[in-house]
Amino acid sequence: MKDMTKGSPLKLIVTFAIPMILSGILQQCYNLADSLIAGRFAGVEALAAVGVSTPITQLFVGLGTGIGMGVGVVIAQLFGAKRMKDLKTSIYTAILTLLAVSALLLTIGTLMTPTLLRWMNTPDNIFEDAKLYLSIYMFGLPFLFMYNISNSIFNALGDSKKPLYFLIFSTIFNIFLDLLFVAKFHWGVAGVAWATFIAQGMAACLALFVLLRRTKKLEKKVPLFDFSLLGGMMKVGVPTMIQNAIVSIGNLFVSALVNSYGSDFIAGYSAALKINGFFTIVIVMIGNAVATFSGQNIGAGQYDRPAKGLRAGMTINFIYVSIAAICMFLFGRQLVGLFVNEAASEEVYAAGVGYLKVVVASSLLFIVLNNCCAVCRAAGYAISFTSTTLVDLIVRVGSAYLLTGVLGSASLYWSITLGWGVGAVMGAYFFLSGKWKNVKLLKEKQTA
Repeated sequence: MKDMTKGSPLKLIVTFAIPMILSGILQQCYNLADSLIAGRFAGVEALAAVGVSTPITQLFVGLGTGIGMGVGVVIAQLFGAKRMKDLKTSIYTAILTLLAVSALLLTIGTLMTPTLLRWMNTPDNIFEDAKLYLSIYMFGLPFLFMYNISNSIFNALGDSKKPLYFLIFSTIFNIFLDLLFVAKFHWGVAGVAWATFIAQGMAACLALFVLLRRTKKLEKKVPLFDFSLLGGMMKVGVPTMIQNAIVSIGNLFVSALVNSYGSDFIAGYSAALKINGFFTIVIVMIGNAVATFSGQNIGAGQYDRPAKGLRAGMTINFIYVSIAAICMFLFGRQLVGLFVNEAASEEVYAAGVGYLKVVVASSLLFIVLNNCCAVCRAAGYAISFTSTTLVDLIVRVGSAYLLTGVLGSASLYWSITLGWGVGAVMGAYFFLSGKWKNVKLLKEKQTA
């Protein structure tokens, strides 16, 4: 556990963020391995089937992630306040709540998958593969949620190394299973789904085991469930769940537009999404480090330090983006080429490279949005990050459809720039207003 209420904000955030960034990159490797191996050994249609499934998986994962964010904020504040008894109870409360929510989402996801695929205008030539992939993937959601919430708890406690260790093992194992099931056994998209299911399941069980062992070192006898602590988690978690659900539904609208351009465009767009995932994960993880730093300091009553953490996080991000943008502009085509075989058409490359150039050029806006919202989220100021994300989404989806008659498929790229621009202005306003300092997420005393 790492106390972030003392010391240099820049040094603390850098040292804390490095394992988080590596963990985020390895997390992206799950999807990267799926796409690379599907595209290379099962063809462009398999790549497109995995890609078209992504918005649906994000819809359900986003709901579970909302709970994780609420848990992380509460635990970071409790740790900063040195309220260890409440902290241990909050961990148990989070785990029990997660089990109930994941079972519900598994049931809903299994029933809704075919309808969602039809509603998204999924091309007939990839519909069955996408349906098969999702039918297997859905059964892994409880493990995915368990792993993500364990990650949130470790990070809130200032430990960003344990999740990295779990991911190193599970990512290597996932790639091995992908090669075994797809390249050797020729199971196609089913092999991709089973590889992810098994690897993530092992990571989740390992993370939960280590987390429960660590809790033994805290207070010995505490309640296993507390509604007041759950209420604190839900003040952040429920708005975030709703936000993530609406964002994912918005992504389904975007996907319906993407799918209207055919399987070649879907393949190139999907490849670009995977590459962009590696690019933006660094920005996101630095923002998460700022959130943990801010949460602990808010819990300790040190309201001057989150602003220092914000400046440190943005400085790191600006340096990173400057370097990454050059690489993306110079080698974008080669990166897209990693995901497709020699038979891929020029349309595949045009879709992927076009997306990457526009998005990387707009990433400075995303930095402002992400870091400002991180501080507000750490304080439990739900209205700020929720409204910012929703307005960003409305602008992005609306402009994608409105501009398609003028820009064609390029409207899908430029709409992201417009959404991030509006979101950056809103995020900066909410942070500079200082209203996040007045939020009281938790009661002074939760358990006896």
